[in-house]
Amino acid sequence: QNIIVTHKILEAMRKNNVKKIMFSSTGSVYGESNQIPTRENAPFPIQTSLYGASKVSAEGLISAYCEGFDFKSYIFRFVSLLGKRYSHGHVFDFVKKLKKNNKILYVLGDGNQRKSYLNIDDCINAIHKSMNYFDDKINIINLGTNNSLTVKESIKIICDILKCKPKLFFKGGRRGWVGDSPLIFLDIKKLRKSGWKPSYTIKQSIKITTKYLLDNQWILKRKVRK
Repeated sequence: QNIIVTHKILEAMRKNNVKKIMFSSTGSVYGESNQIPTRENAPFPIQTSLYGASKVSAEGLISAYCEGFDFKSYIFRFVSLLGKRYSHGHVFDFVKKLKKNNKILYVLGDGNQRKSYLNIDDCINAIHKSMNYFDDKINIINLGTNNSLTVKESIKIICDILKCKPKLFFKGGRRGWVGDSPLIFLDIKKLRKSGWKPSYTIKQSIKITTKYLLDNQWILKRKVRK
């Protein structure tokens, strides 16, 4: 879907003389990088994630259209997002499980996976700042924060809010699931040149997300399409 739809959009742009595109990529394109924090010009290792590989392919198509048809692109490599209206991901999964049974919690991976997360409000602000500041033909920009935390640390914050102490069961080893990167931490020096700075820490974002889900529990009851 990522590759085919991106190609269709680029073709529609070419035929209708639309010259600018903003693309949501992912920090997963860096795979298990040896450069931490990871800069935009870091070498790509062997891809371990199907999702990340599809985004790499889409980025390649966009770059080719920029060179071939004089497009301008803004390619944003995101960390995972948190905040209000959040309806998937690890905080969602843990809150949903703990609302059903706060005595036990099954966790994919060993709990030591370390990730950086970004509040949705900070993310939107970063996109606006970047598109008003950078002016190259192909602009590739990491979106993230200057800190990170482990899955175990996330669980503690969530459990403190829910006032529970579940027994934790870990499964799936270091990676957790096929394609998961145990460590994603992006260098955001380029983004900071635009004048952007985050308003929320990761811990604050987890608290905001958890409280939003508790105040809007209808979201937890939604059936996930597979």
